[in-house]
Amino acid sequence: MLKYFNSGYFSRTLMLIFLAALLWLPAFLLPEKMTVPEHPAPFYQFFLFLFGNNSYFHLSIAFTITVVSGILLNQIATQFGFTNRNAQLGTMVYYLLSAALVSYTTTNSFVTVNLLMLFFLHFLFKISDAKEPVSLSFNASFIIGITALFYLPALLFYLLLWFALLVFRISQWRNYAVSLIGLLIPFVFTFTWYFWNDQMQEASLLILSLFDFRLPDITNYSAGDLSISVILLIFTLVAVSKLSKSLMEKNINIRHILRITMYYLAAAFMLFLFFSESGANSLLLSIPASLLIAAVFSESKNPKWFERAIRLLLVLVFINQYIRFFYAA
Repeated sequence: MLKYFNSGYFSRTLMLIFLAALLWLPAFLLPEKMTVPEHPAPFYQFFLFLFGNNSYFHLSIAFTITVVSGILLNQIATQFGFTNRNAQLGTMVYYLLSAALVSYTTTNSFVTVNLLMLFFLHFLFKISDAKEPVSLSFNASFIIGITALFYLPALLFYLLLWFALLVFRISQWRNYAVSLIGLLIPFVFTFTWYFWNDQMQEASLLILSLFDFRLPDITNYSAGDLSISVILLIFTLVAVSKLSKSLMEKNINIRHILRITMYYLAAAFMLFLFFSESGANSLLLSIPASLLIAAVFSESKNPKWFERAIRLLLVLVFINQYIRFFYAA
């Protein structure tokens, strides 16, 4: 904990938060119109009801959540071997990726989903060396249940928990049973509320919306968003390729954690392909992509090319975010 009181660490964190603020500034100066899904998940619906339709207030919450998420992601990256202990690569890459597209810096449920998924990953990765992983399995599945009440297709990430249990060679049936109970508890309380308020028809429509497959509509993306999306995809694929080649050189725990992160990336990509409510849906890819890119950069023996690529990407993201002022004029 002493490192958080270190003046160097604190000043670097402030600089990264300032970088995030610059990336989000156009969203506050020219806020996009709020878009609400046709069948918003219960907790997201409650969130919208609770805080009204003030765009600036919602943007402030989204920005704050993004800042906190970047710091939490870096803690996960350093704690579980993605990066060096004193590095802040995770925070830097996440702030960059989570503001890469214009649709990311708007009011949407995926900012909250990412924050919850970071808590999920924290519990998930701790299973690797836990003597009694039952409580961690319950906590991870309970977080997924809460996350699904913000974005229902996030239920797919529950399979990631079972995959992790298999990878970590957790064979006790109690972990699988407890994980199912943890997943169902938030839904039991939520649908009890629907039943009590005679809103089961609305609950049924919500469940049916889970099977409403929607492919990505690239016509909703600007030329800048499409270009940066391609660059980010290349970055991520290069990171996955490099880590896959060096996977067997790492200790077994880090090897398992990296493999789980790659499957997390695949699951997030599946959600993007088949449940694209909006362009912000691809924001789900930012957590696993940030962890993998930071891991490659951390272990690189000659990182100069990577630093140049990151700087170029940063310039492109700034251009993509600020070019809207020319259209506004």
